[in-house]
Amino acid sequence: MNSEKWERNVVEPQYVQLDGLKHPVALENADEIGAMLPAILSAWPHRILTTPPSEPPFITVSPAGPDRWNVLHADQPDAPRIWDGVNTVCDIVAEMAWERLRSDPDLLCLHAAAIDFNGRLVVMPNARRAGKSTLAIALARLGRPLYSDDFLPVRVDAEARTCAGIANGIQPRLRLPLPEGFSDAFHAEVAQDPGPSNRQYKYLSNAPVAPWGETLPLGAMVMLERSDDPQPPHLSVMAREDALASLITQNFARTRHAGAILRSIDLLSRNLPIYRLTYHSAEEAAEYLSAHPDMTALPAAQLTEFTQDDRQAPLDQLGRPAPKFAKDLCYTQAQGVTESVVGDEAFLADGSGIGIFRLNPVSAAIWNLLEEPTDLGEVVEILSEAFPDVPVDQISTDSENLMRSLTRARLITPASQNMAAQ
Repeated sequence: MNSEKWERNVVEPQYVQLDGLKHPVALENADEIGAMLPAILSAWPHRILTTPPSEPPFITVSPAGPDRWNVLHADQPDAPRIWDGVNTVCDIVAEMAWERLRSDPDLLCLHAAAIDFNGRLVVMPNARRAGKSTLAIALARLGRPLYSDDFLPVRVDAEARTCAGIANGIQPRLRLPLPEGFSDAFHAEVAQDPGPSNRQYKYLSNAPVAPWGETLPLGAMVMLERSDDPQPPHLSVMAREDALASLITQNFARTRHAGAILRSIDLLSRNLPIYRLTYHSAEEAAEYLSAHPDMTALPAAQLTEFTQDDRQAPLDQLGRPAPKFAKDLCYTQAQGVTESVVGDEAFLADGSGIGIFRLNPVSAAIWNLLEEPTDLGEVVEILSEAFPDVPVDQISTDSENLMRSLTRARLITPASQNMAAQ
């Protein structure tokens, strides 16, 4: 901000109340932001209020200088962020995903793009530099309705044994500059789209976005792997343990109990076809995926062996100190742990519902030893016999580090505590 005095006439605040969200967005002297939002939220019904609603705002925007805005999150009242107009809108949209979960805590929410493939949703979870937004937009250019390019609420129905994705009604956002290899026609469409932009991002206002709240059954998961080197797109079946790890990482339903999240995501990984798409050009990949026989007649996922788990995360315990490991004590598996075993690996959610932990085959073997009270010395002795070619010092160090991690994650406890709790 320059040194010249910056002034603005004070006007009454406005409140943007979006369908499905308990709390509104507050715009204090932020007409420019208010003018951007309708184009970006064109398919999400909302109302502009001039009197304060009954619930306080989950995010408040106020001026910070010429094209600079203070963005204050209700859960971080002492940490305002300062952005330009487009990044302010990006921040609002990101927080809307969290508010969606706070307003309906039974939902799962995946950091993913989702596209309508003939009445079934193909979900593309986020991964670093994977290009989910550009691929989703390339698919939308082929006429496929876009349910999300960033976050997808998912409702699991235990009675009907179905899972459905819910359209979020938000126009997609491209990161700028566009990666190399896009056609002149794609560049021209992006340039001509009137959506707001800065040097980092551009929102497209003309994409075929499904209306907010519309639902479709999940049909498949496609994990993306973008190559820097030119190569034709290729779709292959993905190992379930890798898919499960990716889905857990891209879930952000923090209000739900970790065990409930693990059960739901484990269910999705067992009942949906999961693929890996390797590609270089998003436009080529969109054409390839649209015509691929595995994507043309996807069945709706039917969930098996599912019991509804409505437990909520104990958010008041997030700041409590982690337990410390003691070498001289016998430890055993903690009570209430949710476990999902995939091949030689295991995924564990602690009984308190705070986090999810992934175990490789060796770590899973140690976890299995801890079904009965066992101390570090016994673990090292058993593993040394099983792996005679590995130095004992290495086994001892690795075993101690794992048991410390399991203790901090509240997945194992001293055997005496477990006995006292029974």
